[in-house]
Amino acid sequence: MTMKLESLSNEVLLDLFELLDVVNLLRAFSGLNTRFNSLLFGDFQSYRVDLRSMSKEDFYIFYSTYLPSILNRIIYLRLSDDEDTPCQCSHFQSTGFTLNRFTHLRSLIFNSFSTDVNINQEFFTGLHHLHNLKRLKFVDCRLYHLHLEDFRDVIDQIWNLPKLSRLYWHISFKCSRRFSLPKYTSRSLRNLTIVNYNYDSYDFACLLEKTPYLRKFSMLSDDYGDQDIRISRKFLPSSHTSSIRELTLFSIRSQALMTSLFQFLPHVTHLKIEIFSIDLDGHQWKKMIVNYLPQLKDFQFKIDLDLCRSIDDSTNEDKIDQYLSTYLTPFWIEHHQWFVRCHWYQSNGVLGICVYSLPYVFSYFPRFDQDFNFHTKSTCSPDMNHPYNSVRDIGYEPWMFHNEALSHIQLSNIEKLSLQLPIDQQFFSIIPKLENLLSLTVAIPSFL
Repeated sequence: MTMKLESLSNEVLLDLFELLDVVNLLRAFSGLNTRFNSLLFGDFQSYRVDLRSMSKEDFYIFYSTYLPSILNRIIYLRLSDDEDTPCQCSHFQSTGFTLNRFTHLRSLIFNSFSTDVNINQEFFTGLHHLHNLKRLKFVDCRLYHLHLEDFRDVIDQIWNLPKLSRLYWHISFKCSRRFSLPKYTSRSLRNLTIVNYNYDSYDFACLLEKTPYLRKFSMLSDDYGDQDIRISRKFLPSSHTSSIRELTLFSIRSQALMTSLFQFLPHVTHLKIEIFSIDLDGHQWKKMIVNYLPQLKDFQFKIDLDLCRSIDDSTNEDKIDQYLSTYLTPFWIEHHQWFVRCHWYQSNGVLGICVYSLPYVFSYFPRFDQDFNFHTKSTCSPDMNHPYNSVRDIGYEPWMFHNEALSHIQLSNIEKLSLQLPIDQQFFSIIPKLENLLSLTVAIPSFL
């Protein structure tokens, strides 16, 4: 039985339009008849324009043919300047459609802007006209031809947007690893992520003063040093830090930085943290949580570190048991019901571990070489199967899942997958579906 599109109600057609990218939508339905034109250019108010992977030909067709008719109905815009769409932003500039004309935007994403010298601070000056903007993201933007000082006015515009609630900031400038403090105070920002910047307590305290209603703060640090961010009475917790409830920290390598942030934010109830090369056990975590984060309810962490010198399998397992015993106290098991899993391996005479909270909440699955004598243990009972639903990226190694403790895992949301042929029968029980897959890398051995 077949059904004509014309027989569908307007409501169903509008729902269908939501599922199609803007170029194919307009190519397919624009000009078919009066009803479709009325729906497209009258009733449909939620155009989402994602220009990633759009060909140069489609780009110019869209801007010359369709954009003028839907400009005031675009609520989402994603501009890209990556390897698939080089110099797209320069093409955008050449069309004359500046940012200030997209006045109905609610979400705006700048994706992988490069060192194209045509993209400067003037490109972003229309941001202050976007009074309906709620979400703004700068994703891996490499503006190495600009100094941070050149961008101060843009930062001030962002902090002055009346409805902006979420900001993701990942921009690299020439000769700078700091974040420029805004001149204005944002009363709308609730969620802030800043990637790859160095901090001292003065910067951080001032930033919080400019975002007094912030609820969630996320940071990816590239600070390898162990120098403390300067702490003084002026920078201890205040009313400006009391609003933050969710704290996410990635790639933390300085215990001093981590501890100082905890001291700043004593009202955090949700903590997610990824740590490298900091020797922490369950007793030390308990001390920090009790002293600095007394309201913590949800604790998610992952630590990668070299625990000690590797002796032999039996001695190594004893060392792991001693380490895991610090996560088996009443504080962990009875009071909070926080459980962990620990992978351990031997490499270059060192006993390395990867210990993480359960359920696992990070986007990539831990990967180890088969020659590293891999083992795993958990503090929870064997009949407790914790999900790994957050995993998006995996290098599939069949031998890892031969371990009984990991054989039940299902990774159903994989977006990036690398593997070597041939795959084993267990593959489809570990990765039962690939409907979200965006990237696949396959290695084919020479003997196949």
